[in-house]
Amino acid sequence: MDSSVAVRTPAKINLTLDIVGKRSDGYHFMKTVMQSVSICDTVSVELTDKDGIEISCDDENVPRDEKNIVHKAAAAFFEYTKLKPCGLDISIEKNIPMQAGLAGGSANAAGVIVALNELFETELSTHQLCEIGVKVGADVPFCIAGGTALAEGIGEILTPLPAMPECSIVVAKGKEGISTAEAFKKYDGLIIEKHPDNDEMVVALAVGNIEKIGELCMNVLEEAADIPEIQMIKKTMLDCGALCAVMTGSGSAVYGIFPKKKHALACLDELDGLADFAKLCTPIDSGAQIIK
Repeated sequence: MDSSVAVRTPAKINLTLDIVGKRSDGYHFMKTVMQSVSICDTVSVELTDKDGIEISCDDENVPRDEKNIVHKAAAAFFEYTKLKPCGLDISIEKNIPMQAGLAGGSANAAGVIVALNELFETELSTHQLCEIGVKVGADVPFCIAGGTALAEGIGEILTPLPAMPECSIVVAKGKEGISTAEAFKKYDGLIIEKHPDNDEMVVALAVGNIEKIGELCMNVLEEAADIPEIQMIKKTMLDCGALCAVMTGSGSAVYGIFPKKKHALACLDELDGLADFAKLCTPIDSGAQIIK
């Protein structure tokens, strides 16, 4: 049995995001088409003979204690498998910005669950790993499964969809972030008239029509994001020829879809100095994956 393993943990964007209800405990029911992208963190997990979980990260803003979702992910794995908890060193190399709506924390949690499944040779199926993941966070099951999927419920009901056509995606974020709780609280005070057409998005993906996909991208939580940088980034992307420019998740990152890479690269140049974070990426067909 190996004593350490590293996992690549991709970010996600929401091609569509709609809120369709609310549970009595405050969780929101969603209907969203999610897409894994090639911006990835790396999570390394090592078994130790020490007590407890030690977390290290190259980003000083990331919590190193129980507040970090990876801590909760490890505890959920041991509870589900009935294995005796052991000492762990978890190291996180961050490329996904925080408070961006890109599921960076959820991706890291997914990475820990996938890593522990490998280290303990438990041979759990993707479905079982997702059962652990949903106890940790709404986006974690998708971050385990990855690819392109329709997510419903609080994010735990996943329906795989045809892969997104080849394209270039620019993801950008200003200095300001948005906490998920803050975004949903603001959303609850709004009346939203226009909602995304998830069914049409599923059809557009099935036929591989990138122009139609861009036309259908929409996120109702954008209405709750009162950050001027978001509108500035969106305008820059559209001016550079993006098919769409839409906030992802609860924000505050925005993505633009470009059929041609040269237009995406030109957009990156325009965003230099305007966005605190800006990267070119592509759609990918996997979630958290062990690095061989």
